[in-house]
Parts: sequence; structure tokens; C-alpha cells
Amino acid sequence: MNPQFSDSGEYTCAVMNPKENNAKHSATITLKVVVELEKVDNTLTLIILAVVGGVIGLFILIMVIKKLVLFILKKTREKKECLVSSSANDNTENGLAGSKAEQKSAPKA
Repeated sequence: MNPQFSDSGEYTCAVMNPKENNAKHSATITLKVVVELEKVDNTLTLIILAVVGGVIGLFILIMVIKKLVLFILKKTREKKECLVSSSANDNTENGLAGSKAEQKSAPKA
């Protein structure tokens, strides 16, 4: 079948069903015959999608770097706190200034 441009228009299909007491049904179909499909230039759409994807990717990369830097800073601070607290414990155990012995109150009578 080779439709021509002149075949464009509305067509009505009428049917009759003997099992429904010869009830008649019809439907209208619109046929549009085109010579050639239009080619759409998607360059602008692809550029917009690439820019949006790049921005989203950059945002995710920045968030991952931020999380990594905060994790490293937290680990570094924990190591420094351990060094400070262990040296303070050594001084109090040796009876130096700020020791536990000076902090005890006098016994009650």
C-alpha cells in the first residue's frame, strides 16, 4: 500500500454485529499523509542537559570532598585530644600541680 498526500482526510468505519441484534457501530479516523518527517535539531537540548548534568556532578563532587575533609579533620582532632589527656593523667598520678591529692577535701570528723 502506498498512500498519497491526496489520501489525507477523515474516514468512517461502520460495522454491524449480528450477535448484538445487528447493532451498528462506527468510528471516525483522521489520516494525515506527510511527504517527509521533519528532522528536529536537538543540539540545544543536548547542551542544556550536559550543563545541568555537569552542575549536578560538580555539586556531588564538592559534597564528597567536604565530607572527606571533615572526616580527616575529625580524626586529626581526636589524636590531639588523646595526646593532651594522656599527659594530664601522667601529671596527676605523679603528684604534680593539679593532682588528685590536692583536690580531695579534708576528712569529716
